[in-house]
Amino acid sequence: MTETRNESLDNSPERPDALTPHTVTTLSDRSVEEVFLRPGMKVDRFVLEREVGRGGFGIVYQALDPNLNRFVALKIPRCDSRDAHVSRLQREAQIIATLDHPGICRVYEAQFDSRIPYIVSQLCDGPDLREWLLDNPNRLSFEAIAELIGLLADALQYAHSQGVLHRDIKPGNVLLFPPKADNTTPSTLSFQPRLTDFGLASMSSADWSNTRTSVVLGTLMYMAPECLDGAESAPAAGADIYSLGAMMYELLTGQPLMEGAQLGEFLQRISNETPELPHRIRPDTPIDLSLICSKCLRKEVDERYRSAAELSDDLQRYLDGRPVVARMPTRYERFTKWCSQPQRLRIAGLSSLWCHLLVVGWMFSQLAVIIPLGLTSQADIVQSVQDFVWSAGLVHLPKAWLGYRLICGSRWAFWISAVTSLGCLSIFLVSAFDTSAAFEHSFPTPLTKVSVFSILIIACLVESINYLLAIPAYLRTRAKKPRQQPVS
Repeated sequence: MTETRNESLDNSPERPDALTPHTVTTLSDRSVEEVFLRPGMKVDRFVLEREVGRGGFGIVYQALDPNLNRFVALKIPRCDSRDAHVSRLQREAQIIATLDHPGICRVYEAQFDSRIPYIVSQLCDGPDLREWLLDNPNRLSFEAIAELIGLLADALQYAHSQGVLHRDIKPGNVLLFPPKADNTTPSTLSFQPRLTDFGLASMSSADWSNTRTSVVLGTLMYMAPECLDGAESAPAAGADIYSLGAMMYELLTGQPLMEGAQLGEFLQRISNETPELPHRIRPDTPIDLSLICSKCLRKEVDERYRSAAELSDDLQRYLDGRPVVARMPTRYERFTKWCSQPQRLRIAGLSSLWCHLLVVGWMFSQLAVIIPLGLTSQADIVQSVQDFVWSAGLVHLPKAWLGYRLICGSRWAFWISAVTSLGCLSIFLVSAFDTSAAFEHSFPTPLTKVSVFSILIIACLVESINYLLAIPAYLRTRAKKPRQQPVS
């Protein structure tokens, strides 16, 4: 066999392995940033066959291990931001090396001291779940979906029991291996799912904060709301359960959990909108499966399954025909959840802003009509102007400003505005029926006064109700504490 050498790739004559007896090109000491990896090249002893996957942090190749005469998956970090990607690759290898479970891809070896760091792992002969969904318009049966998510939940429970959280579960990170020939367990699946890509697993808070901004949109579609709320600490096990629920939702309904034309809209929907129950989108979906999926997708972590084992057990109950733990929330629970939504604070602030600005505008329009037409005496006009200035300056404009601050996110404005709203309501009620109260001179008859103040009372009542409904949302924001770091 003729030896070949590619001078454009290897200009280091002192390296003896620049000449190979395998008609393949060996990489020299030049950095991989200057060399494009192609089929036929060698990385250490591994001969690259073809690229099988590419992500935001690394590229996966099918490669031949000549020592053991087997094909493997060779993962190499991308050229951009090399140091960060190598660190991520090394962390992934260290983590997976501690895991031994049939639902998790095995790592054979890793090398980080050479010019081209890499991880060698099992090669999957089948597609990943994302590719499978694209190539198979006919969805899995409901039993197969329950079994698939249950197997992934078992793998997650094992990883969690070892102190490892995945944090990037999505269809592209679920490889579908052919079933083992000696497997005697009855199954509705034609493949064996295994989790891969633990590069975000067990990150420190600082690493998570830096990496979160570079996660691609395809990952965001399966991310839990707490991963996007700006907290510096890394998310906990509930985020993995949410991601499994997002995949289950897509399998059940045939559509993504959330969609958005722009990134801001997409993030807002993930954080605030409650997805429709799967059985309401696809009516033939079993209620039990729909409820299990919905429980995984709760916005609050403590409302989801407490562990992946609980999720797996509930799915097994469905497969066995037994009652499941997940249930439809009661009307009271739905109402309290509605009151706890963050937008309740914004709505309360909007009610203050617009109610009091409209009152100021209404009072100004009254003066603008009365003064030019001379509909009242000069003394009453002077008194009315004074009342307008005092009420607008001391009550309505400050209240509108507090509402604006609450809309902008100033939580300190909530209780001040809520208490003063009730105070304004009380003042208007007394003023409407007490002849000794203020503004008596502005109304020719008691009926006129009651009619006018009824409008003010209704406006303040709407404002006060919005603040009362927003109390759970305010308490929820106050109760949020930094998440405890998981064990790495």
